[in-house]
Amino acid sequence: MTCLGCQLCETGPFKTLYDGRVVCHQCEAWRQECEARTVIAMPSVEVRRKFLADVERHRGAPAANQLRMLVRQLWAHRPAEGGGNNTGSN
Repeated sequence: MTCLGCQLCETGPFKTLYDGRVVCHQCEAWRQECEARTVIAMPSVEVRRKFLADVERHRGAPAANQLRMLVRQLWAHRPAEGGGNNTGSN
């Protein structure tokens, strides 16, 4: 099997990204998703904002914006808490 991210690795272990792509555990796409999951797991909005500001300072605005976008995508695909939906209708 070939990694659908980096197209390099043909042996596992493989990981499935939130969008269904199967990638190798060394793939940049897997690293990015792990980093975005780490941001989501941070204890508060303030901590997340500080982390993203540090990413921007160290890696530049394009890298920070890419991480922000992935965090939003993962956030939108996370399982609903409490079994309810977020439509706002009763």
